[in-house]
Amino acid sequence: MTSYSPLIRRLLICSLTIVVSRAITSPLLTLFVSDKLGLNQQDVGLLLGIAVFVATLLSLYGGYIIDRFEKRRLLILSMASSAVGLVLLTFAENLYLTTITLIVTETASSLFLIGSKAILSDNLPVGQRAKAFSLSYTLTNIGYAVGPMLGVLIAGAFASAPFLIAAAIAFFSIFLMTGIAKDPARSPVGGQGQSFLKTLITLKNDRTLILFTAGCLLSTVVHGRFTFYLSQYLLVTSNPQHTMEIMAALLACNAICVILLQYQIGRFLKREQLRQWIVAGTGLFILGLIGFSLADSLVSWCVAMFIFTLGEIIIYPAEFLFVDTLAPEELRGSYYGAQNLAALGGALSPVICGFMLMHTPAPTMFYALSALAALGGLLCYTSGRRSKLQQN
Repeated sequence: MTSYSPLIRRLLICSLTIVVSRAITSPLLTLFVSDKLGLNQQDVGLLLGIAVFVATLLSLYGGYIIDRFEKRRLLILSMASSAVGLVLLTFAENLYLTTITLIVTETASSLFLIGSKAILSDNLPVGQRAKAFSLSYTLTNIGYAVGPMLGVLIAGAFASAPFLIAAAIAFFSIFLMTGIAKDPARSPVGGQGQSFLKTLITLKNDRTLILFTAGCLLSTVVHGRFTFYLSQYLLVTSNPQHTMEIMAALLACNAICVILLQYQIGRFLKREQLRQWIVAGTGLFILGLIGFSLADSLVSWCVAMFIFTLGEIIIYPAEFLFVDTLAPEELRGSYYGAQNLAALGGALSPVICGFMLMHTPAPTMFYALSALAALGGLLCYTSGRRSKLQQN
């Protein structure tokens, strides 16, 4: 990380601290909101689903805003919004205000993600971007490996403490970015850019982007919330204790593989070979899913998870790098915002898998997910081929 500029180094550190801030509260949020508002788990799930859905849609406008104003300042605003939102959650008493607060925190998280990717693209040579995206994802996984454990430990002392500490981490992260002077070349453009409507029309007319985003959405159904459908499957096919043992091992395997291999593999990604990398990642997803369907021991589950994680390691930076190749410099944030709509696939995943588990034999779920992964990979490959033809 020492080879990067102070801006990039501080941005990567902020990426870690913001993820830790979110991860501290992640295992406690549903229980906390349920206790505060007196909701059952189904209603809490619906509430969180609505917040994520609305925030994902708002991220499209967030990408447009990032293109028009100074990105560093917008990241500071997103961190401040996260801090305020987490504090307000500790006073959650009203359903509607809680929903708005959750939407604000989720939107702030999306804005930070889009803005940080745009800054990485703006300030790094083309050849270094894949490595930077992979390093960012590695730090994200470190945060999610450490954060939940901290949250559970802190909650033992005081139920609201994890949210207050998470807010403090988000707030103090602001100072990492305020210490960096703004780049004159990245000054706010105010009213000089095109309108949001014209930007939407530009995005709509980019068939390559639409194809790729659709492929990413299908792929995200498979890898975006894999812990949800794996736990759903295990609860249907075994007892809760066995489910907890298997899930603990799978989460550890996934985190260790990403932390050790993400940067090492990601640095080999080249813009000219992204279609082939995406096909390889999709193939690994399918092999991992078939492995899950056949797993009958802890070792076989972990082997399948290792193969599945290799696909995740490839797909994550490849998707960002592909959008980076598509996006005009003046619309980079908007393109990342559009591609972020693929996150809706993660919201659909538990619904689709729950339906499959209720109405078909349990292993059928993995074969259906394999079909979605294959279709998603095909759409991404087609969009990559289309992009290459346009460039030629």
